[in-house]
Amino acid sequence: MKKGTSRIELYFSLTLISVLILSAAAFFMGVKVGADKVESKYSYLKIAPAEPEFNDSYQQQDLVTFYHTVFLPYREFKSEWVAKTEIISQTEDSAQVKKILRQLRNLADEKYKAITKTTMYSSSPMLQESQTELLKSIRLFRESTENIASSSNSNSGEKLMREFQQNDLYTKGINYGLSAQKKYYNSMLKWNAKVDPSLTLKYDFSKDLSFTSWKKYSLIVKNAAVSTILTKKSIYGAYDPQDMTARIDNMINSGKTQSMNLHSVEAVINLLNNTDAVKENDFKKWKNTYYTNELLPQLPFFYEVH
Repeated sequence: MKKGTSRIELYFSLTLISVLILSAAAFFMGVKVGADKVESKYSYLKIAPAEPEFNDSYQQQDLVTFYHTVFLPYREFKSEWVAKTEIISQTEDSAQVKKILRQLRNLADEKYKAITKTTMYSSSPMLQESQTELLKSIRLFRESTENIASSSNSNSGEKLMREFQQNDLYTKGINYGLSAQKKYYNSMLKWNAKVDPSLTLKYDFSKDLSFTSWKKYSLIVKNAAVSTILTKKSIYGAYDPQDMTARIDNMINSGKTQSMNLHSVEAVINLLNNTDAVKENDFKKWKNTYYTNELLPQLPFFYEVH
């Protein structure tokens, strides 16, 4: 009897183990299928391998064309996105929030379509990558509005914005936008070196910059440094890197950094960001004060009249 019972128990144990193994296999297969579906959904966002650089890469015409066909539409998107999400954070009207979220989705569709009209940058790899990342940024921002749309019925605007900022798609949208911006401004560095071969391309922006080093830089280099720091710190605003650069130079030249006991560029950026002190077009306010002799590409945001 005991022997028969032992066999039954053994059989039951083996059967149970087999069921557990099959269940685990089915679970992981389901996870893989689910992941594959997500990967397939976002396959249009993958970055295509960039072509190698050529002697004619990063010409002024490349930068100008990129500005008008790619960077400007995204710049307009970013400006309106920041303005409208600011309105959301200040309203308690769920109907108004829903309306704004719908407007943001329409805006994303419009600017995505505008940026996809031109793909002419295969000879300038960073511009090619920048275009792809800007498209990723817009699509991820759009997806994030859909993700939180259901919360707009029950949450205040302020709480909804906190949910926005914690949304993974929203965070990735910011990171791609900042990375693309950095690549555009680093493309200007490459243009600068081609125009003036005596200039170096060897800058280390990974370390905190002292004011002594900062003052030696041209505007193009300062902007590249700022775009790198903004990317590292995930600081996303409606303004351009040159607006932050101008505010930094004004802080240094006015003596405010000394009176406020600030000792590095990153410390100034942190202060300006935390106090929301940098605004769109700040560069234009101080252009004639600090940057009259700068070598710059003929890009509208460097030459527009305030």
